[in-house]
Amino acid sequence: MSNTSADPRFATDFNPRTDPPLDFTDKSLGEMTADDYRALGFMCGLEVHQQILTRGKLFCRCPAGRRAHELDAEVLRHMRPTLSELGEYDGTALMEFKTKKEIVYLLERESVCTYEIDDTPPFEIDEEAVKTSIEVASLFNLNLVSELHVMRKQYLDGSIPTGFQRTAMIGLSGSIPFRVPELGVDRELRIRQLSLEEDSCREVSDVGHRITFWTDRLGTPLTEAVTEPELLTPLEVFAGAHLVARTAQITGKVRRGPGAARQDTNVSVAGGRRTEIKGVQHHSALPLLVHVEAFRQLNLLRVKAELKHRGVPSEMLQLPVKGLPWELSPLVADVGDALRGVDFGPIRDALETGQTVACVRLPTFAGLLAHTTQPGVTFAREFAERVRVISCLTARPFMIHSDVKDYGISSTKWRQLRQRLHANKWDALMVVWGPTADVATAAREICNRAQDALAGVPAETRQAFVDGTTGFERILPGADRMYPDTDTPPLRIPNQWVADIQSDLPERPWNRLLRYEALGLSPALARSLEQASWSFLFDGLGLHEGALARRVAFALERCLPYLRRSGVDPWLPAAMRVRPLIEAVENQRVRVEALEACLCALVSEPDVQSDKILARFMIKKDEPAKLEVLADQIGERLVEIGAKGEDVALRWAMGQVMPHMLGRMSPAVVEGKLKEVLAARSHP
Repeated sequence: MSNTSADPRFATDFNPRTDPPLDFTDKSLGEMTADDYRALGFMCGLEVHQQILTRGKLFCRCPAGRRAHELDAEVLRHMRPTLSELGEYDGTALMEFKTKKEIVYLLERESVCTYEIDDTPPFEIDEEAVKTSIEVASLFNLNLVSELHVMRKQYLDGSIPTGFQRTAMIGLSGSIPFRVPELGVDRELRIRQLSLEEDSCREVSDVGHRITFWTDRLGTPLTEAVTEPELLTPLEVFAGAHLVARTAQITGKVRRGPGAARQDTNVSVAGGRRTEIKGVQHHSALPLLVHVEAFRQLNLLRVKAELKHRGVPSEMLQLPVKGLPWELSPLVADVGDALRGVDFGPIRDALETGQTVACVRLPTFAGLLAHTTQPGVTFAREFAERVRVISCLTARPFMIHSDVKDYGISSTKWRQLRQRLHANKWDALMVVWGPTADVATAAREICNRAQDALAGVPAETRQAFVDGTTGFERILPGADRMYPDTDTPPLRIPNQWVADIQSDLPERPWNRLLRYEALGLSPALARSLEQASWSFLFDGLGLHEGALARRVAFALERCLPYLRRSGVDPWLPAAMRVRPLIEAVENQRVRVEALEACLCALVSEPDVQSDKILARFMIKKDEPAKLEVLADQIGERLVEIGAKGEDVALRWAMGQVMPHMLGRMSPAVVEGKLKEVLAARSHP
């Protein structure tokens, strides 16, 4: 049976609009407007995972944040699904079981203990992690739980040795201001929930039936913030992810760096259903990913409409769940004998090594496998990805289909295969090869995916690729994967904990943003400064509304990234080191034009006393005389360049003189003096 049959329990997985705009023209991300996404019925929600900066892991006392380098032991495991309390199996667990994976865990004694490999019960939950998650939930204005109950969330992909992740609800039903002026957005973003859970293992490799993990990251505390699906364009998704992540980061109690924060997106369009894109590490990748997914769903809905027009009944695509399909169903045939001697290398090699080559008939699917679903990707890859993940075939390629012309198998051989499977011109054929058991699984998955095509958009979790496309990862989990953890007693949250935490909350990002705008900073500069690591330095300077606050913020935004690009690791000084510069500018002892250069020197020369650096930029009484000398030194060359035009000459001359006068004399005064020299020497 298909894995995506309609189930009333999961009705919320479907887009509320049921009228897909099948005639909507496929467009690139840059061509789309907000109205276009509205016409598509685009909607997206986020699940933002953020590791918490604790000393230990969530349910044991191993150190958190340690990256393993030495291998002390290996553990081999096989996962099997278990029944839920309702006596049902989770679809994802069944899918993972079909892969028959061997799971290898690499252990380093300094970063893992017997809890991680499920040999001992959990320790008491880490109090530091609980308090930090309460702080994050409070920043999201969530309703906090009064008692923490740990649940088990089933995972059979091997990323957690126990087969389940321990997770606990911290808060529900909150909202935060969502304001993005350049997108015309000024509303609330509802936060559905925030959970505290343990992180999974770090994947090393996944080849065939063997997947390998390091366990150093396993058990690290992290929060998962889930938004409602209220982000209505890809750029809103980008801004929303930034805001949710920044809200957790403002505590200063979360980890930063690669792998410490990851986003999952839940996307759908009208007529489609929720599809989850997992583990997106960079916010910049989100807009293209969700845009491409929107049109993937639209194209799958077009395939569904065509199949409905052709009248394909689901029963025609069913295979027995056990046994060798080519022995039990007319939809599949072992065609090794028919293809022996073909020129196509992958099939020839498979037959020479004793592997099985099978052909699957997909009634009335002809022509649809070549239909484009993502940029540079056809509908056939939907089948190939499902087969690769579940059947674990490793050959490249391991599949070919009849909609591909002039490649692999000759037209004569295709006619022979059609005769073997009693296929007509409206049927598509898929040929797959590999070990016998894996090919049997592949044939069933091909038919399962064909059944899913009749429903339109299958309920899937997908992995992100760097080109903005996505690939099948697993069946989307359902409610059956969650059940109580009987090893961990409930933890009552003391009222005093909450009171102490909420009395000392950091300034929320949106409030800080409004404060910066009130100082006169532009919305773009205010947002950039609010997200910058040097915002604390700006705040410590105690600046008031006016031009100077804008100049300091702009100088920080230019100076520190410039130093980083130049190979200098910017050292952020305390405000007391920079404050004398601000006072000197306010008292007109240093001109405002020198602010950026002096700030860069204060940051890049930490071993030099600030007063000595400041002295380089102080206005001195002999500056007019020095200007005279500099202007005289370049006078002859100034006249030569003046022949090309006065503007050209003056730009060159300002570039020669201003570095020596920066902060000591107004650029207007320097320019006036250079004009005098040019006029005097040009007309003696």
